[in-house]
Amino acid sequence: MAFSFLVAFGLGAVAYLVLHFLFRPDPLKLLNIYGQPGKWYFLKFHLMRFIIDRRQKKSKKGNASESKENLMNSQWGGDGGERDIEEMEKKHDMKQEWSADAVFFDASNRYGWYFTLGTAQRPNDIINLFFILRIPGVGTFVNEELHTDTNVKSIHCSEKEWKTESGFIVSCIEPMKKWRIRFNGKLASSPGKVNFVKNGAEKMKDDVKIFDANFDLTWTNFGAQFDFDKQCSPTAIAHSLAIEPWSRGLFDKMRASHQTHYEQFGKLVGDVKIGTHETKGVRMTSMRDHTIAGYRRWSDIRRYIMMIYHLEDGTCIHTSVISMPETVFSHLEFGYIVTPSGETKSVDRVHFSLPNHGEDRDFPNDFHYSFEVDGKTHYADVHIKEAVSFKMGLDQACQVNEGMAEYVVDGKKGWGFAEVEYRIQPY
Repeated sequence: MAFSFLVAFGLGAVAYLVLHFLFRPDPLKLLNIYGQPGKWYFLKFHLMRFIIDRRQKKSKKGNASESKENLMNSQWGGDGGERDIEEMEKKHDMKQEWSADAVFFDASNRYGWYFTLGTAQRPNDIINLFFILRIPGVGTFVNEELHTDTNVKSIHCSEKEWKTESGFIVSCIEPMKKWRIRFNGKLASSPGKVNFVKNGAEKMKDDVKIFDANFDLTWTNFGAQFDFDKQCSPTAIAHSLAIEPWSRGLFDKMRASHQTHYEQFGKLVGDVKIGTHETKGVRMTSMRDHTIAGYRRWSDIRRYIMMIYHLEDGTCIHTSVISMPETVFSHLEFGYIVTPSGETKSVDRVHFSLPNHGEDRDFPNDFHYSFEVDGKTHYADVHIKEAVSFKMGLDQACQVNEGMAEYVVDGKKGWGFAEVEYRIQPY
């Protein structure tokens, strides 16, 4: 009888624990926005990591496929078709209302030079444009339109170029190896850091100074491209998905909002003249990216931070955390590094909490975070020495603070950007 009692008691205890687990509510979202690991996190995480890893491996085998992937409608891990380099590097047709083909460069060096240029081709001959150049001892300069409306007129040109009426020309010379950036026109003094309170264009302020300027820069690659579909860490993406409540709608949105995106680090070298100041042979470490999307709407993103920089030993790093809770991810993390020898490695985790950094839209100039690569955790200290604010998107509903930053990672000094974005209204 004692044995029967123990068996019954044991079964009852197991049943209680199972019911307690099943009926235990998931933790509330932080600030009613950011997902947290719930009772099914372990299962969801390992399931998604397996699926993503399998898709990536299948995609690599599909490189020999005769079919080509539709880059305007790609999926996580790729769809198994070939990603032709010539096709990837060209500018694509804008067939949908929110289509985008965006090329971006940033660059910096230990001497205090910072350079960033974004040119996103949109329908109806519009380019989302932003340009910032910091010259140590001289000043920080931006494109004139950055003060008012970053939607500028583009010029019809070849599929290898992005060109604006204001004088910017970005050209692909050799796919994945060499690009050229030229400008001849007017630049303006920096607006500095601003906190915008409403959507839409701004008025030009009276104290803005205008300068004649021109530059001719050549970008060359360092290492291979990092394809976010095929090389992002399954661990990072699986974690970001596992903290969200799952539904068919979630995965439908994930498919509809996906974009083809790849990046390369390299060197940016050339000549710059602003006003009477001229510099020959300036040299910076640079990251170039290319985004191809059938649908890209900036205001779908509530906020993000992108940290893109290089270290004194030659290591190049990109770590990001993005929140777009109405779409899919409330706290998406990803990244990669390029070693001094040119080897590319994905980042498995980015330990940076959005709710604990600048949730009130007052982002700190000094902060710390860590990230994991190949089972090793790296610790980073970040200092934003200067920031430039501007609006982005066809509806001008987002604010970007482009932070020019200094880094220290595991004791090694670094230089680059900490780009912070907030949706203006509704936040």
